[in-house]
Amino acid sequence: MSPAEFIPLAENEGLIAQVTDYVVDEVFADLGEFLASHPQLYVAINLSATDFHSARLISQISEKAQSHAVCINQIKIEVTERGFIDVQKTTPVIQAFREAGYEVAIDDFGTGYSNLHNLSSLNVDILKIDKSFIDTLTTHGTSHTIVEHIIEMARSLHLKTVAEGVETLEQVKWLHKRGVRYCQGWHFAKAMPVQEFKQWLVKAPALLNACAQSRQAEI
Repeated sequence: MSPAEFIPLAENEGLIAQVTDYVVDEVFADLGEFLASHPQLYVAINLSATDFHSARLISQISEKAQSHAVCINQIKIEVTERGFIDVQKTTPVIQAFREAGYEVAIDDFGTGYSNLHNLSSLNVDILKIDKSFIDTLTTHGTSHTIVEHIIEMARSLHLKTVAEGVETLEQVKWLHKRGVRYCQGWHFAKAMPVQEFKQWLVKAPALLNACAQSRQAEI
């Protein structure tokens, strides 16, 4: 079952707070010590729209970070674009997270209802371009135009941009030429268990350097 299925169910049944608490606990149980020893790395925690109706999680996450000697800037907070429909309700919580030192990202951007005015009002830090646009980025003119528009919106608001679901070098090159510095997806690595990830990370610098050299050679 995907998050798109069980998150709405948990919200409708009033169980989303328990789900989020479990996720936060597992993040620090699995990666707390690892993050403390690798301060250059960060982890993103995806929250539901309901989680942004109050600021209760700020103290909870901060206490977990402190107890594991993890810096606040190693934790990013993400919520899907659909979670920001009620701008008036979510904006104060976003501001509270940011004042506590957390960067806030809009996940799956381009699939919801945000516009330039809403983005400016929300005052987030990062836009993550939805995978559905990246999939057809180099083969479909509409996706091409939409992604360029999103990049320009982010640039006008001085936001970082992350492309999700990047699977090919061609996509990396297209995004890089348009100023997108951050990508995630199977082109770099597939999802993996925690212990496997820790082992993979030892090899990651060499893999990423090889990727960068390949990209530079073909640009």
